[in-house]
Amino acid sequence: MEKLGFIVDSGSDVPQDIISKYDVEVLPLSVNFSDGHYLDGVTIQPQEVFERMEEEIPKTSLPSGDLIQQAFDNLIAKGVTHIIAITISSNLSGTNNSVRLIAEEYENVECFLLDTKNVGIGSGLFMVAATKYFEMKNDFQTIKEKLQASVEYGHVFFHVPTLKYLIAGGRIGRVAGAVGSLLSIQPIITCDEDGIYTTIAKIRASKNNNEEKTIKKLVELMSAAVKDKDSYLIGACGGNPAARKTAAKLLTNLKEALPNHDEAYDVQLSSALAVHTGPGLLGCAILPLFK
Repeated sequence: MEKLGFIVDSGSDVPQDIISKYDVEVLPLSVNFSDGHYLDGVTIQPQEVFERMEEEIPKTSLPSGDLIQQAFDNLIAKGVTHIIAITISSNLSGTNNSVRLIAEEYENVECFLLDTKNVGIGSGLFMVAATKYFEMKNDFQTIKEKLQASVEYGHVFFHVPTLKYLIAGGRIGRVAGAVGSLLSIQPIITCDEDGIYTTIAKIRASKNNNEEKTIKKLVELMSAAVKDKDSYLIGACGGNPAARKTAAKLLTNLKEALPNHDEAYDVQLSSALAVHTGPGLLGCAILPLFK
């Protein structure tokens, strides 16, 4: 008999109700300020990070090996025999490789590790999908196959009002040179097939209707990403309170534009991601479901 368990990193913005319902083990990335190291979502919460970022841009680091081992041990203690582990893009973080190395030490449990080639809610939707397939009574092998087949169809799109944080964190990827600050051009960023940040669209910033233009462009990109799939998950996310408010509006527009969505989620941007994108991030993601 298979007993399935789930592991995800905190850079994958999984809806909290999914984490609670399926007892998902979350590996917290570290947020490192000059006064100490904090665990993303555990010993420091997003709002505190956003406030402190006005004075200092922190660094981030991988979940520790001890925390990864603890996640495996916790699941095994509950009788888990098969583990689905999901992480953000291996080209944005070394978390995937760290989990892989530790998983190899556990010969008494079978682990499938998915590199989503994605980030944030874009990665988090893969965990939602995994739990959906579990509820459909799919076995471990089938869930593995469906998740792996989904990678090329999963997309995240996000708008940042400034490239300051991407540059400071060294995560500028293929975005550099794609926008002109003198012309007030702002990028819509996605993860390409390699899981690296790249610009997919641009908008001209304005004081009067910037929010409206951004929402419209994000909805257009999401609609183009559907590609005739019968069923899919969608999500929106925001960083600081203003961005969270806009994310709620974005999700309302997405649900109207994409009526075939299976589920729609509104999530808080994690502290660790905000360090690299900035607290003003507004994003959304889509992932098909294979029934």
